[in-house]
Amino acid sequence: MAENNKTAAENPAKDKRTFAHIFKDAKAGQREAQYEVGLMYSTGIGVGQDVVEAVNWLRRSAESGLPDAQYQLATRYAKGVGVDKDDHQAVQWYLKAVDQGHAKASFRLGKFYAELHHEAAIALLLSAAEAGLAQAQYALGSEFAKGASVARSAQKALHWYQQAALQGFAPAQYALADAYAHGHLGTPDLDGALIWYRKAAQQDFPAAKVAMASLDQDGKGRSGQGQRKSGGAERRRDEKRWIKAACGDDAEIKYNLGLINELGLDVELDVSQAKEWYLAAAMQGHAKAQLNLARLLNRLCDDNAVHWYQKAAEQGESDAQFALGRIFLSWQGVDQDALQGMFWYLRAAAQGDARALMALGNLFDSRLDHIAVACFLKAAQLGVAEAQYLRGKYHEAGNAAEIDINQALHWYQLASQQGHAQAQSALGDLFLVGKGVAKDCQMALEWFQKAAEQGDPKARWNLSLLLISGGEGVNRDLRRAFVECQKAAEAGFVPAQATLGVLFARMKKFNKAVEWWAKAAVHGDPEAQYNLAQALSKGQGVVQDSVMSFQWFIQAAHQGVVPAQSRLGLMYAMGEGVALDPIEAHKWFIVASAGGDKSGKANRLRSESVLGVEQIEEAKRRANEFSSAYPLKIIG
Repeated sequence: MAENNKTAAENPAKDKRTFAHIFKDAKAGQREAQYEVGLMYSTGIGVGQDVVEAVNWLRRSAESGLPDAQYQLATRYAKGVGVDKDDHQAVQWYLKAVDQGHAKASFRLGKFYAELHHEAAIALLLSAAEAGLAQAQYALGSEFAKGASVARSAQKALHWYQQAALQGFAPAQYALADAYAHGHLGTPDLDGALIWYRKAAQQDFPAAKVAMASLDQDGKGRSGQGQRKSGGAERRRDEKRWIKAACGDDAEIKYNLGLINELGLDVELDVSQAKEWYLAAAMQGHAKAQLNLARLLNRLCDDNAVHWYQKAAEQGESDAQFALGRIFLSWQGVDQDALQGMFWYLRAAAQGDARALMALGNLFDSRLDHIAVACFLKAAQLGVAEAQYLRGKYHEAGNAAEIDINQALHWYQLASQQGHAQAQSALGDLFLVGKGVAKDCQMALEWFQKAAEQGDPKARWNLSLLLISGGEGVNRDLRRAFVECQKAAEAGFVPAQATLGVLFARMKKFNKAVEWWAKAAVHGDPEAQYNLAQALSKGQGVVQDSVMSFQWFIQAAHQGVVPAQSRLGLMYAMGEGVALDPIEAHKWFIVASAGGDKSGKANRLRSESVLGVEQIEEAKRRANEFSSAYPLKIIG
């Protein structure tokens, strides 16, 4: 264990690469990756420790339904880590995880209730239990079984356990089985215990599987064949006997022991012990044990993880196949091998693994578009929001798919209903211009707002532009527009940085305007390049500098900004920031006048009156050469 920790500590660069790779999947909406990113922010592995950011990513994963993330989010609210302490929110997220059979959440929920004000907690539990909530019935049964905050009562405990168990709540089924096995109301009933252990085990409740296997190993434990303790009791009261039973040939028992130790269920959490049990089961060919062992080793930065992922993948475990695809296509512990990575992604995709389909789509996106579309379509049909959004983009733009605005609208709407911010922003764009739908500025505003609330910078920018210009049913709101644009700019969205510069310029805050134009200009925004050049030429918000002004004008001109092309003509004509060159000046006047610039047209006529025929022909040749290579972009 210490050796593994040392290995992890000595590979900070490796941790950073892991984080970068997982972060990409997390941004694409993969809830497992969002969960891993949350944990990495929480622990500071691969990224600076940030408990607030950890909560943000855990929340995304939890809201997508991942029980592990729901459990982790609940613990943050319960303890006030990275978020204000909120007992109500803690309970809500614990219950969501419990609803999916998350055993550790059930265990923590019971402890959490015990830590609340006892009388109020019991009253709330009773109300919820009487309303039929299985989780509350189980928690109430636990309170009566412990007798800590209420008078201990085995009968009441069994009553509430039974109510929850009849609803199929696995922890209650396990507790009821344990009560029968221990004979809490009299003589132990091992047949009854086995029935309830089996019901819980059928829901993959680890402790129940182990207890059932121990109780009925080789047919023992039934009536007339001797009475054996339940697995949980036997482990607590006779450690040697328990280990002896687990060291037999049953890999399933060993696998479940690994789960119990890894989850800390009925025992103290012990990763090293879990690793031993998983390894024992994995050596016997137990596929899920191989998968869990690989995951555990991967977290410990142990390169042996690849071996066990392969073993599980060869037995058809799609999670292992997906993991191998990601490993072989990255740096993780093996030499990069694109063919191997694609092979395992394809194996997982063939089983309908949406993550693998997305990964394949992204691999082929810039190379074999028709394959990418097929992958994204399948993932979209499986309900992956990111794939639905990409499918919409393909149909809107016609990249490797037929342009079909109705189909684009369909996929955008499906993704938007799942809360996909980029799809919501795309829907706003369609409604804003009336593309495929009737133009509706109010509807565009609503979709932009939904996406902006999730922090989507493009949506914030579009929202700010709509609030600046107004529209049918949309009132202008310059104050809010400025706030939204600034948030988008601060998030690094380049067009918003350019727009924010304009807004500051309108406020006569030229130094701030130049600051934002400079940020956008270095990232290639033509409008920002032109405005920055103007500011440098006039000395507004910055020291006047004709040479630097010329450099930015030339960059904007090469991106087709017509006013910049016209201004370059004047600079060459006057030798401002550049050597005097009448032919080059005339070239730019020709280019600008072709773009409809009035000053460019007037200056072209003046220039022609003083140039010779050969000079004019050379200028035309240069202008034609430029115009064939660069597009026009008219900026007012």
